[in-house]
Amino acid sequence: MLANELLTDDYRYKWSILKLVDNNKNNYFTIHQISTLLEISLYKVEKYIEEINIEIQSIQCNASIEVSTEKEVRTKGIEYLLLKKLRISYLQKCEFFNIFHNFVAFEMPIKKQAQLLYISQSNIYLHYRDLKTVLSEDGLSLHKNSLIGNELNLRSILFSTYYELFNGVKNPFPKVITKLSTTILKQLSKYFSLSIPRTKTLKLSLFITIWITRLMNEHHIDQKYADYIETDFTKWLKKFLSASLIISEKILIDEIAYLMMYCHFEIENIKFISRFNVSEIDRQVQEITDEFSALFLKRFNYDLTSSVEHAALLAEIKNITRKWLIYHFREQTFIIKGRINYFEEVNPKLDLFLKEFICIINSKNLFKSDSERNKFYYDYLFLLVTKLPLEKIEVPLYICIDFSHGENYNNYIRIMLSSLQSMNIHYETRISTLTDLFLSDCAMDKLNCQQLIWKKPPTANDWRELGNVLIGIKEQDGER
Repeated sequence: MLANELLTDDYRYKWSILKLVDNNKNNYFTIHQISTLLEISLYKVEKYIEEINIEIQSIQCNASIEVSTEKEVRTKGIEYLLLKKLRISYLQKCEFFNIFHNFVAFEMPIKKQAQLLYISQSNIYLHYRDLKTVLSEDGLSLHKNSLIGNELNLRSILFSTYYELFNGVKNPFPKVITKLSTTILKQLSKYFSLSIPRTKTLKLSLFITIWITRLMNEHHIDQKYADYIETDFTKWLKKFLSASLIISEKILIDEIAYLMMYCHFEIENIKFISRFNVSEIDRQVQEITDEFSALFLKRFNYDLTSSVEHAALLAEIKNITRKWLIYHFREQTFIIKGRINYFEEVNPKLDLFLKEFICIINSKNLFKSDSERNKFYYDYLFLLVTKLPLEKIEVPLYICIDFSHGENYNNYIRIMLSSLQSMNIHYETRISTLTDLFLSDCAMDKLNCQQLIWKKPPTANDWRELGNVLIGIKEQDGER
């Protein structure tokens, strides 16, 4: 389920305008371009922008979208947090989202919702029909006010949707549920002496909130996905849930295993699970890991099965793959296709390898969405970039840094270049036969490499030019 599908037309257009304006705030961008991209009239675009500015003022008085006499669009003070708050305000006003949320949180009958939301019977049944269509695209349905489908998949879709819409800003679930969630999370942190980063705390809190919501509405996992290690926390949790919910012993054990399985994937250096019980997923995980290792050996002549260090890497690959196959989360972070171009340029060999590998996996029909496939690319990429010696994979770039200001200034430039280290950069103090780029404040004649001259401390444009030069060298190396 795409988060924007829960907004009706007016709110969806406003949100689309906000995203377009924000994405193009450093470019020349006009009302006409918005009109063309969204396929709506110029009048409607201008009307929506007027309404958006009124809505912005209710949240942040020093921000706005400005339109010049030439119809160029500029932003003033619009940051990502403001965008999130605006979309949440649209959701809170949107009848369609409220109907969806009332089914999720309260399983509220449609007639009662019509009274609560002051919607006519005819209109609410139109929304009800449209909601069933949106849900059916993910294999879900509505039956007697309840969302029905594969329970594991259903919870994953709800988690992905609510996390994208509300993370870090608001929790829309009733206080009785959020209070239970907070208590469980505090006890988890206490028993395991955890210091959980804020983003993981948000994810864990929402995951537990969705979990408790489904349990309170008596929807349960239909199998035991893992065996958990019994601890003081799991003993406490069993008593706590027994006192809060009407639930059988067997279902309770399976549900605690469900939570512990998520903790296994999210919290490092603590063992929550003794073994996984889904043989089909285990088979797929092993098959995908074997295919990954075989293709890696073929493309890089690098055996990932040859040492203890690489065994740890393969174990992480299995973890990433198993988490994906179990949950099929559709988080929106790092899933935009256009951003992959950066890694095509900086890590071209890894990028090419991963795209080839994903094509192999894609043929197995295991991905359930494009966003899931793109996230899979990033999860693997970040693991490989941070855990593999890139000199074994990426062609090295040799840069001679030699400024007349002296060695301290040369070291300063090297430190500033550290963000590009994944390009496998080797620094030289003297020009050699390997040198790809000479970076200095002194121009040299008859060099067998490219040179870039900075006569003063580098500006943003200088760094941009350096990046373009390095990418050009990478491309030349790739063509050899």
